[in-house]
Amino acid sequence: MTKPAPSPNDPSAAARPPAGRRRTVRIVAALAVLATLLILGRALTTPAQSSPTSVSATPGPPAPQVGHYAPNATLLDLSNRQVDISSLRGKIVILNFWYVACEPCQYEMPALEKAYLTYSDKGVVVVGVNISDDAQTISTFIQRLGITYPILRDVGERVALQYQLTATPTSFMLDRQGAIRYKQVGPLDTATLNQDLTTLLSSRAA
Repeated sequence: MTKPAPSPNDPSAAARPPAGRRRTVRIVAALAVLATLLILGRALTTPAQSSPTSVSATPGPPAPQVGHYAPNATLLDLSNRQVDISSLRGKIVILNFWYVACEPCQYEMPALEKAYLTYSDKGVVVVGVNISDDAQTISTFIQRLGITYPILRDVGERVALQYQLTATPTSFMLDRQGAIRYKQVGPLDTATLNQDLTTLLSSRAA
């Protein structure tokens, strides 16, 4: 017995879209969810730079945060002489935490060296703070790469803890008063360095 075709006036027939259209809607919805997840994942894994609201704003008390004075700490140079971060007051300082086996650290070092050579006569100093290697390993490594900016050692990672490091490389840019004006988690590049250093050099607070 042949089943009669649904009447055009049958409300149940009108409520059900064609099967092909239902499949299309499901595919579009799945693609939208996938795109949202990809965007969120990229946002969470892309290193972000912290920028100050104003490089002339009055700094807060010592803390490893943008807009605060950099906490003082004592490091060792490659000859085991003590160097206090506060002794760099009066210069614009890039405090760059790294270690030899860190590939992103190696990637950014030529840009840091270029910035050091370009801006050192303007009162800018780049300080590489090594968090794990011995002096001989560091010396051999920087000679091979042609790095000439100062390298200091954070023995026991005490300063890394003090500065609340979560990843390497991490860089803090300090103005001449010793206030942190920029923080970068992840490797720096020449364009970012030029932009931030130009801002700091032109600021009265710098």
